[in-house]
Amino acid sequence: MIRVTGNNSLLMSSLNTDTDNDTKVVDLLKKSSETEKSSKTTGKKSEEYDSVKKSASSLKASAAVLSETGEDSIFAKAEESGDYSGLISLIERFTGDYNSLLESLSDLDTDKSTNYSKELKSIVSGQSEALQKVGITVDSNGKLVIDEETLKNADKKELKDLFQGENSVAGKVADKSIYIGANAAADQYVDSCANYTAGGTSAEYVQMANLIGSYLDSLS
Repeated sequence: MIRVTGNNSLLMSSLNTDTDNDTKVVDLLKKSSETEKSSKTTGKKSEEYDSVKKSASSLKASAAVLSETGEDSIFAKAEESGDYSGLISLIERFTGDYNSLLESLSDLDTDKSTNYSKELKSIVSGQSEALQKVGITVDSNGKLVIDEETLKNADKKELKDLFQGENSVAGKVADKSIYIGANAAADQYVDSCANYTAGGTSAEYVQMANLIGSYLDSLS
């Protein structure tokens, strides 16, 4: 049994101080754990942004070539030579790149990435019947599925109407992929700065502008 005397009040004060210190230690450990978890989450998210940028760049490249017009376009060369194998391969690459970007956007799982997916799917769904006629269908996840035999034997004028020109499926997808990639670069930098303190400088904003500029330069 402990008697509460004047001296015991010092003991109780000491015990309370120890308890406060223990609480502070627990709080520090908790914050450290949360910081580590946040760091890992940020790192994972950064990888997902990289995936979106890479997929968007690949899709832009294949869509741009497919939608090109003029005597040097892939359609003009195929018509001149009578060999459409290169065109068919490019269409297959385009559909693969399109599907990859949808996957990357799904993995990123932000409000923006969801909207980007909807915008891409909207471009395709607007031509779903025409695409189906040439052997390209849309599955339940919005991805493109090719029937190779139907695509190889498809009417070449129908393929041209679908994929050549800036207002074609490929042309619109090319423009949208540039927009998606540039915004992913900007959002990635904003997220990486989320934990910065007020001690940051305007140089960080310059870095963000440079990052976006570098991405756009890589597309040209």
